[in-house]
Amino acid sequence: ASLAGSASSAAPQRRARFVKSICSIIFPEKMARQACFARAKAAGFDAMELSVGRDFSVDISQDDAQRIGEAARKAGIRIATLWVSEPLHANPLNAADPAVRARGVQAIRKAIAIATGMNCGALLLYAVRLGSGPKFEYGSQETWDRYSAALREVIPAAEKAQVLLNPENVWNKFLLSPLEMRSFVDQFHSPWLQTHFDTGNVMQYGYPEDWITTLGPRIRRVHFKDYKLANHGGQGSFTNLMEGDVNWRSVMAALTKVGYNGFISPEIEYDPSQPDQLKQVSSTLDRILSLA
Repeated sequence: ASLAGSASSAAPQRRARFVKSICSIIFPEKMARQACFARAKAAGFDAMELSVGRDFSVDISQDDAQRIGEAARKAGIRIATLWVSEPLHANPLNAADPAVRARGVQAIRKAIAIATGMNCGALLLYAVRLGSGPKFEYGSQETWDRYSAALREVIPAAEKAQVLLNPENVWNKFLLSPLEMRSFVDQFHSPWLQTHFDTGNVMQYGYPEDWITTLGPRIRRVHFKDYKLANHGGQGSFTNLMEGDVNWRSVMAALTKVGYNGFISPEIEYDPSQPDQLKQVSSTLDRILSLA
C-alpha cells in the first residue's frame, strides 16, 4: 500500500488542454487591477485579457506596465492578450486620412511595447469598420488595402518583440466569413499575424465550429460568448454561456481537431446584480471545457 501510494503521488499530473482565462470587463471598471487578478485566481482562472484604454492608457509608462505585469505574476495570473480597441476606434486603420491611420499604427507600436513590459504575447486588434450603424463610410476593398498596408508596417516590430497581432472577427461588416479571414491572414505570410476567434460573434450568419476548422492553426486566442438566434431570421442577442444556440460540443470537438490548446476567455461584461457572476462563469466554462 505504501509503495502504491508513493507511485501514485509521483505520477506526472495531466496537463490541462486549455488555459482558463477571463476578460477584465467582468470586473467593475474602477476596481484595482491587483484586486481583479486576485479574484480571478480565486475563481479558478489562470489568465486575463486586459483592455488598452479601459484598464490603462495607451501612453502608460514602461515602468507602470511592468508593475501591472508583476502584480499579475504574483497573483498567479498570466496576461493572455491586450485589446487594442479604443485607440483604434479613434484612429481606424482604414480611415481616408493618412494622418489618422498613422496614429492608429503608432497606437499598435505602443501596445507592442506595453505587451512586452507585461510579458503578454498577443494583441487583439479591432482596427477597422465599414460604417457606423446604417451609415456606410468605407468600402471593403479600400479597407482591405489600407488595413493590410498598416499591418505590414507593424509586423516587423511584433516579430522583434515576439508579440502576436490578432485581428478578431467582430461586428464591423468586414471579413464576414472564415474564408475571408483566412485569406486576409495568409497574405502576410507571417507567424506573427494570426487571428483571435470569437464564438458568439459569428452566430448570426455562421457557425463557430465551421470557422474553427477553416481557420485551423491561425487561431491563437479564443473568446467564448453565447448567442441566442431569433425566429424567422431576425436579430438575435448575446446571452450567458450555455443559454444560447452555440453548439458547445461541436465547438470543443473543432478546437481539439485543429490542435488548439491555448487561452480561452469568456467575454462577459460586469453585472452588478450577480454577486457570484465570476464563480458562475468559471463553473460554466469548466462544463464546456469538459466536453473536449
